[in-house]
Amino acid sequence: MCRALAYLGKEALLDDFLYQPDSSLVRQSHDPQQLHLLNLGGFGMMAWHPQTPNPEEPLSFHSTDLPIFDRNLKSLALKVRAMSVLAHIRGIAYRPSPGYGSHNLHPFRYPGFKIALAHNGDLAGFEQMKLDLLPYMKRSIAAQIGGTTDSEWVYALLMSQLVDPTRYADRETLARALKDTLCILREVRARHGIAQSSSLNLFLSDGRMIAGLRFTFDFGCYATEDWRRIHEANLRFLSMWFTVGSRYGLAGGEWKMIEESSGPDSALLSSEPLTRDISSWIEVPEYTALIIERGAMPESKRGAPGEPGNEAHRIGVSVLPMHA
Repeated sequence: MCRALAYLGKEALLDDFLYQPDSSLVRQSHDPQQLHLLNLGGFGMMAWHPQTPNPEEPLSFHSTDLPIFDRNLKSLALKVRAMSVLAHIRGIAYRPSPGYGSHNLHPFRYPGFKIALAHNGDLAGFEQMKLDLLPYMKRSIAAQIGGTTDSEWVYALLMSQLVDPTRYADRETLARALKDTLCILREVRARHGIAQSSSLNLFLSDGRMIAGLRFTFDFGCYATEDWRRIHEANLRFLSMWFTVGSRYGLAGGEWKMIEESSGPDSALLSSEPLTRDISSWIEVPEYTALIIERGAMPESKRGAPGEPGNEAHRIGVSVLPMHA
């Protein structure tokens, strides 16, 4: 299974997420702490900063190189600061497969769309059911599918539930689109008699918000009576954790969310904690979506024009039950 993270908050260096922590995202590609799988299918990332040209368009980087050996990624991570990040390391089956390639790397974001998506999990029977998803997609969106993964089809399906994916979606609109997507997938799975455990952990960002969905269809149902054939990734819900704080930085020799009197300005959502000490992390409950947004900073807390941090905003976390 894949590993992913989403960040929203004060300006931070990419290297401090991808490489520096003792369980950084890049380290998770070969030494994950909560899912003992190598993730060798490539790396993808999108990063937003309001002071870049055309700030609504993220910096985008995708590579099939192993991130631990990718000098271009390391060089980029040492130079780029961002206020929102969506990053993903892809895990694929250990066999020659046409699914390996840059066309299948997450995050997915179609031209002009606001939301980008990364997925951790897999849909059992996807090849059997995918064409039945087309009636629930807008033609203009379905036509943009360029890869072969269930993840991109889920992205196209989710974007089709929005009235206009080229506009920012508020919390209620995004939550409704997620629920509609889950209900459609449930209906199509039932139509094909698919009742096998299928993980659908989603990570989303549009630069202004991040969201995570921790969800599994038919958990506990497997297509074998031999328990030894059940993979570790299907024996429990795939992990998802988050942490909030005033800022993300180095404290006491560890990269973490730092609490200050100013209140919560930053949030980090990840497949697993980026540090071996998980005391400041909270596990996302099963069948739950988190939507984390910036809200306007009270006047009394704002700095003078030009002061560092004046662009920061308080973040709010919405916890929403998700059932289909």
